[in-house]
Amino acid sequence: MTERKKRIVVGISGASGAVIGVRLLAALRRLGTHETHLVVSASGAVTAAQELGLARGDIDALADVVHNVRDIGAAVASGSFLTKAW
Repeated sequence: MTERKKRIVVGISGASGAVIGVRLLAALRRLGTHETHLVVSASGAVTAAQELGLARGDIDALADVVHNVRDIGAAVASGSFLTKAW
């Protein structure tokens, strides 16, 4: 039986930490050890474009699953969505 990858949710908001979220997603993509879920606010997308020169699609491509920030019914919005917590 294959072990399920651990899940990590990455949120990118309008703060200047967008670079951290992008680098984390890229590193986890390279490692292949985690299932990544991404939520990006409109301000987060603008910050990433201005500070990193990345389009929204470039960021989305780094994640396994992308959730709409406005979707209150998204799987990641549920307390039953298990993730790896540090």
